[in-house]
Amino acid sequence: MPGQEEWKRNSAREAAKLVRNDMLVGLGSGTTVAKVVKELVEKGTKARFVTASIATQKLADRLDLNLTTLEKGTGLDLTIDGADEIDPNLRLLKGGGGAHTRERIVTGAAEELVIVADSTKLVEKLGEKNPVPVEVIPFAYEYVAGLIEEYGKRSELRRTETGNPYVTDNGNYIVDLRTDPVNNPEKLREDLDKTPGTVDNGIFTDKPDKALIGHEEGCRAVETKEQHRELRRALK
Repeated sequence: MPGQEEWKRNSAREAAKLVRNDMLVGLGSGTTVAKVVKELVEKGTKARFVTASIATQKLADRLDLNLTTLEKGTGLDLTIDGADEIDPNLRLLKGGGGAHTRERIVTGAAEELVIVADSTKLVEKLGEKNPVPVEVIPFAYEYVAGLIEEYGKRSELRRTETGNPYVTDNGNYIVDLRTDPVNNPEKLREDLDKTPGTVDNGIFTDKPDKALIGHEEGCRAVETKEQHRELRRALK
C-alpha cells in the first residue's frame, strides 16, 4: 500500500532525528525500523547500533552503520522499535516478524524507548487485528500449543511460504494464539510466560516514552491515552 509506506517513512524520518552521534542505539525489527535505518544512513550518523534481529543486522551492515553488541553492564541510550498494535495505554503487540524475544532485551536495556508505526497500528485493545505470537522451543511444540489455547480461542504454528515451520533467530518456533480483544494484557502475558515450553510472547506492557505515528499528513508523537484516542478520532 503506497500510502501506508509513506506514513511509515514519516514516522521513520522523525525517529532518525532523535539519534545523536554520541549515542548507543538499539534497533528493533520490521518494515518501519528498516526505513529508520535508511534515514540514519542518509543522515550520515556516527552513532553505534545494536540490532535485535538478523534481518535488521544484515540491512544495517550492508548500509555501513556502525554495529556493536550489547555487553555486560552496557545500557542503550535509545531504542527505536516497531509494533503491530498499540493500545491507548501504549501497551504493544509485537512479534509479527518473529523477533520479539530479542526486542524484549533491547527495549529493556534502553534509557528511552521510542516506537515507530503508522496509524493503522492504533487499536482500542490488543488482539483486535493480530494474533499473539508465542515463541516456543521445538520440543513438544504441539503439546505447548495446546496448553496456551486455554488463554485464547485457537493456536496455530507459524509456517513459511513453503509450509515448513517458521524458525526464529533463536532457533525456536512461533505459535500464533488467536484471542478476542484482550481486556487484561498484563494477565495474559503472565499466563503465557509461566506456561512450560514458552520462551517469550509478543505482549509488551512496559510503556514506551512515546510512539511516533506516521499518517497521511505527517507524524504525530503520542505519549498519553488522550493523544492516542484523539489521533484515532482525527484519522477516521
